[in-house]
Amino acid sequence: MKVKKHYISLSFKGGNRYHKNGKCLKQTERIINIGETADCDVRYEANGLSPEYYASIIKNEDGDSWRIVKRSQHIDVSIEGKGPVGYAQQLTSGDRIRFDNQDMALCFHTHHDNNYDDARQDNVKRLAIVATLFLLAIIIVALGLNNRQDDITGKDVEPLEESVYLIRVDSVRRILTYNGQEEWLPPTKVLESNVPVGSAFLTPKGRLITARHCVEYWIGENLDLTTRVEELRKDDIVRWAIETETFNQTHDSDSAMTLRVFFSVLDFMGNKKYSFSSTDKNVHINKEKDGIFLLADFSHDYYWRSVRPYFKDRQMELGDILWIDSIPEQGKITTASPEQISKVKNGTKLMVCGYPMTGFGDRKMTFTEGTIRRNTSTENENLFFESNINHGFSGGPILMKDGTDIIAIGVVSRVDSISSGLYKLAVPISEIKDEK
Repeated sequence: MKVKKHYISLSFKGGNRYHKNGKCLKQTERIINIGETADCDVRYEANGLSPEYYASIIKNEDGDSWRIVKRSQHIDVSIEGKGPVGYAQQLTSGDRIRFDNQDMALCFHTHHDNNYDDARQDNVKRLAIVATLFLLAIIIVALGLNNRQDDITGKDVEPLEESVYLIRVDSVRRILTYNGQEEWLPPTKVLESNVPVGSAFLTPKGRLITARHCVEYWIGENLDLTTRVEELRKDDIVRWAIETETFNQTHDSDSAMTLRVFFSVLDFMGNKKYSFSSTDKNVHINKEKDGIFLLADFSHDYYWRSVRPYFKDRQMELGDILWIDSIPEQGKITTASPEQISKVKNGTKLMVCGYPMTGFGDRKMTFTEGTIRRNTSTENENLFFESNINHGFSGGPILMKDGTDIIAIGVVSRVDSISSGLYKLAVPISEIKDEK
């Protein structure tokens, strides 16, 4: 006899909102069976802006009950009959959840049976679609319908190797600023083992470009949003990042806390070329697209800043790019213009350059082929691509051929969780707004 599964269902009453892993509900009065997922995200899209997260429904540690956790400081969450949610609140079957003054109500129910849409079935369907598309691509190539005269090759990339560098984080300090005065908070976190590393590349205009998470390496952590901060070690960099963001979200503008990262740039021979701090005036970080999540238990509120798309939200735009101006030498990797980026289409051939782990802790400059797997003509939309890359390629350039020109169209960022790692994400080079 099969054991009946315990799961939840959510029915939306009124409104047209986004829910659960980016699925859009076009109909009202519809029931969505969540199944045995670890968490469920509730969000909406406001006037074309980035999605705003209302809350998350989380299964409790007992495995037999759920709670709702606020995710935004800007959205009021209330349970009808129980009042507003502070940070988190237990849910019982039949609860109706409301957000601010909207006409939408989220009806929560628990069930014990086998009638639900297993999320694994959705994954199988997705993988089947991916496999079908992949086979179609192979057929097109076999028929000779793919124009290969502009395909980029290893010979095109070889002259650019000396313009690709290794980024290494050396240490991190916390700094408290109050009325213009800086106080360095102890201790300093010196990284001698398991040093975070990534790649970077240099343009002819003396600009070094990398992924932001190669420097602020905690910003892309796959953090469990139910993390209890008090249980993290006091020297854990993730705890530092949470405490820093919480301080800045809960204090006035006269005071601020900063994590200052000291990092080095090494050439392909392993020689240190430059040293920087993340707060140097020529180091630029775009934080406009950061996701700021409210972490909460039942008595405390904490804040987490991240560039990682949580809950398989593929539409989240990642501000995962960092650039350094005024490098006293010129590189050979030219960045694409907006017109050139507009030519990027599904099936475009590319090369990815970087410093992956090659065994026994060694890293060497490597380049590998890839293919764009999503139409990316929309400015600032993430580039989805397929390529055999691993840890260490982050921050490296995504190169394509435009006529006789070899140009960088993006920076290696994250792995797409929906495709089980098949597709990777890159931030388009157009994220650098002040490129001259």
